[in-house]
Amino acid sequence: MIQQSIVQISICIPTYNRAQFLDACLEYHIPLARMHNVKIFISDNASDDNTEEVVNRRCSEYPLIFYSRNQVNVGADAGFEKALKLADTEYVWLLGDTYKIPEKGLDYLVNLLTSSSAIYNLIVFNWKDRVKDTISQDYTNPNKLLSDIGWHMTCLSTLVYRVDMIRECNFKRYLDTNFIQTGIIFEYLGSHEHHVHWNRDMSVETIFIEGLKKITWEQYRLEIWFERWSNFIFSLPPIFLLSSKMKAIKDHGAKSKVFTIKKLLLMRSDNRLNLSVYKKYHHIMPLTISYPRSLIFLFISILPIFVVKFIKWVIWK
Repeated sequence: MIQQSIVQISICIPTYNRAQFLDACLEYHIPLARMHNVKIFISDNASDDNTEEVVNRRCSEYPLIFYSRNQVNVGADAGFEKALKLADTEYVWLLGDTYKIPEKGLDYLVNLLTSSSAIYNLIVFNWKDRVKDTISQDYTNPNKLLSDIGWHMTCLSTLVYRVDMIRECNFKRYLDTNFIQTGIIFEYLGSHEHHVHWNRDMSVETIFIEGLKKITWEQYRLEIWFERWSNFIFSLPPIFLLSSKMKAIKDHGAKSKVFTIKKLLLMRSDNRLNLSVYKKYHHIMPLTISYPRSLIFLFISILPIFVVKFIKWVIWK
């Protein structure tokens, strides 16, 4: 049964050379979108695979799909900006092409936006239940939001924006930071009265296709999470307290599991973590990682690769 929602919502999907994932993403989301006449905007960052063919086929299934293709690849951050600006609805769910929203996510969102007396500038969902220590709540204090779940808000697929934020925010300031989707939020919230709704109990999930592995930023893990993440947080407006910024940086390292011992050993096994890398980042490691630098230095950075591979084989065979 199709419902005409009072609040207009769209899903915006930036994509690049992931036709199979995009197809699976649309297959999952079309039935959910149809229930509320939700528009789906697809921003193609100059893919050279069969992305356009996939979209055209899905358009015949669901007429509220709108497709835009860049002539050249403009990069991830600018691609997210283009995707967000495609929408002509009051709220926009920014969704990666390898993610799926909660099955009841749109029902929940529509009910929230139509039943609450507050006008929400942002709604944030969980991802794979990874946030466990911050209960669902509304925020009006930007420092508390940054301190509580700022680390989590790097995941673009958990974010639903009110269109006013998209129209007024300063995208240019956060281009090429790897965190434009998060930067525009805190830039806006730092200078506007606002209501942000956080839902811990409803999670976005990842799409898995057997035999297909998505291309990720894995090779840039150290640069992004040691250097760029810290630089990004410290660049946020002065209204954000140093204590809130420091906690957001530290929490990502501790709670996202991006630097578990297993992942550090994997990086050492293919020489992405070595003595030269340690020398480059050792001064900022304490900001982002919970292990002592001495442990990184003694047991990972100079540990012979053949030993690491043996440890991997013994523990994770």
